[in-house]
Amino acid sequence: MAAENGTTVEIEGPLKELLQINSEISVIVDQLVDEEATLHAKYELKKAPLYKKRQHVIENIPKFWLTCLEKHPVITSLIEMEDAEAISYLKNIEIQRSTANPINYKIVFIFGENPYFENDRLVKEFDFSDKGNTKVINHAINWKEAMDLTALAKKSEEEEGSDDFSENEDSSFFCWFNDENGSELADLIANDLFPNADMYFVDNDLSDDEETPVFELAHSDDEDEEAINGNVSDEDVEGAPAAKRAKRS
Repeated sequence: MAAENGTTVEIEGPLKELLQINSEISVIVDQLVDEEATLHAKYELKKAPLYKKRQHVIENIPKFWLTCLEKHPVITSLIEMEDAEAISYLKNIEIQRSTANPINYKIVFIFGENPYFENDRLVKEFDFSDKGNTKVINHAINWKEAMDLTALAKKSEEEEGSDDFSENEDSSFFCWFNDENGSELADLIANDLFPNADMYFVDNDLSDDEETPVFELAHSDDEDEEAINGNVSDEDVEGAPAAKRAKRS
């Protein structure tokens, strides 16, 4: 209830209607986001020959991909000092998209001979065909003796019962290749770092002309209840955008 000019104004009913309408709008926004993601993936597949051409240039730039990873504002926080030493042998990153459904892809890290593992490729596969049920295929890293950078994290997982590598203080970037999901980091690599690699390398701030990405539109039942009861401050109302979506070239 709210009082204005001595008259009690009923707002509970209208607010419920507004929330219902907003819920219906959110469904359309979700459809838009899905269609944009599909369209983005389609055109990323079309760029594949140009990315191969780009790689020929990158091969002449020492530690190109390590530099990109360390300059990415999110990914850099996942890279420890020893990780960086191993990643310094990284020669190329490939995003191998399915021609049947380009939204599905493999992330492939291609390495030169190194003292850490036998693999020349580290691979992680993602199938997003069934929304809300991402299928992930991990490929094992064959670590050389006493060089397993994920060993300490594995020990912590066993002791603490946590399998979220991003929340493990002993974690290594390479734990992601064994993570049961890891789709958020995959999205950053495939749809941000990889297509914008040259800009990250030269340290252009991609956020200058873009809003900070918000990946989902959602509100809790508690927030709905606060809105219905009128417990929303003027500051909250003025500072709340209708929606935010971010996309990169």
